Amino acid sequence: MKKLLTLACLLLFCIALNAQEKSLNEITSFRLRNSGSMMDKNNDVDGYYFYYQIDKLKKGMREYAIKILDNNLNDIATKSYIDNKNTVLADSKFNNQALMFAMINTKEEQYKLVTFDRQGNQGDDVIIPVNKKEMKWLGYMLKAGNFNMLFPVDNKGFVFNYIRDNKKLGYGLKYIATDGGTSWDYNSPEDIKEIMSINPIEVNEDVIVALQSSKKSIMSQTIKFKVIVIDIKTGKLLFEKEFDRDNNPRLITNSFLTDDKKVVLLGEYFEKGDNVIKSKSLGLFAQINDFTGTVLSDNKVSWENKINNMMPVESDGKNPKRGYVYFHDIIRNQNGSYFCIGEKYRKTASGLGIAAAALGGGGSVTQLTITDAVMFEFDNGFDLKDIKVFKKGKSRAPSLIDVGSPQLNAHALKAFGAFDYQFTQIDTDRDRFYANFIDYERLKGESNKLVLLKL
Repeated sequence: MKKLLTLACLLLFCIALNAQEKSLNEITSFRLRNSGSMMDKNNDVDGYYFYYQIDKLKKGMREYAIKILDNNLNDIATKSYIDNKNTVLADSKFNNQALMFAMINTKEEQYKLVTFDRQGNQGDDVIIPVNKKEMKWLGYMLKAGNFNMLFPVDNKGFVFNYIRDNKKLGYGLKYIATDGGTSWDYNSPEDIKEIMSINPIEVNEDVIVALQSSKKSIMSQTIKFKVIVIDIKTGKLLFEKEFDRDNNPRLITNSFLTDDKKVVLLGEYFEKGDNVIKSKSLGLFAQINDFTGTVLSDNKVSWENKINNMMPVESDGKNPKRGYVYFHDIIRNQNGSYFCIGEKYRKTASGLGIAAAALGGGGSVTQLTITDAVMFEFDNGFDLKDIKVFKKGKSRAPSLIDVGSPQLNAHALKAFGAFDYQFTQIDTDRDRFYANFIDYERLKGESNKLVLLKL
């Protein structure tokens, strides 16, 4: 988002978490392109960065600056950067070693990956050609909310996810090392006959766990899902698993690596023959695999037989059987238990959408109604031990696809910020964590307000 900020008066950047302030009064005016906090792997703030345009140069060039601050708002570095006016900043991430900015130049038809270390020193740019077809599809997928471009690998590098123009449409994963290691590429086959995309759901210093989807055409309602696990050091495929509709339909939502290097897949399981895009799931599952893909355990927890019996009634009095849970994060404590942090939601009719449809307008006639925060506790074998519900206000988001399942809409709407979850902070010394949500409070006799809810 671009904002023209004039600093004729005093410009203060207020950091909400700790009420620190920083005056950038050495700059008269600039056009802010991107800013954010640099978070470590426990989601503690390690510093802040600002990327902004300083000046217009000749022949369509622009001068930008990267300003880096430490976590006490002391200046670390300010570095100049020159680029073309047609360059658009698409994404940026921090991996505890470096900042990476993913740029798209619409005129030159290329991606440019620009890296700065903690001292603001610029590394070698990585250029990836992109054609008009790929850019068009990138726009569609970003609008649909099911495409992420840049993934940090803590203290090692970055993974860049992009669309490739194969025989139909495919994907590319490019790993760029920042620790002196080996960079690599992992691409979809050149002659694929389907539309194929990939979404990494876990990226760490050992593996990438990604969900590959494929379908025959853009209008097809049948999607095949395959989990692929890639060695982060070499880019080699360790194993893949297809959860076939006719035998073992599942929707994978989360994954992580255990301390003893086992790959855990989490998600929802369905009745044999169900279409995971449309059908209601039977419950949750946790499958543990080794690096060869051998299944070590596969635990299922039924909504009907167990979860609904343990789930308290929602704070608005609704029956828990009407709802679903979207999990945002999984935390393991030192005694081996796992905590899945999520929010409850259900698919409901949208009064505004129905009214608009009656008048001949477009839009969705259904919505997701998002309610309380939840915490599921599993033991080290992923048997469900407890469910805690934390009351918070409702929020609503129009469905992206009225005929799609609530689960599918939840995954897509997550990318648009529909849920209230923000992040989880981990205190390893005291073996505890804090899950942070933004809650919308409706107050009588005064204005409604947003508050930070910390669990």
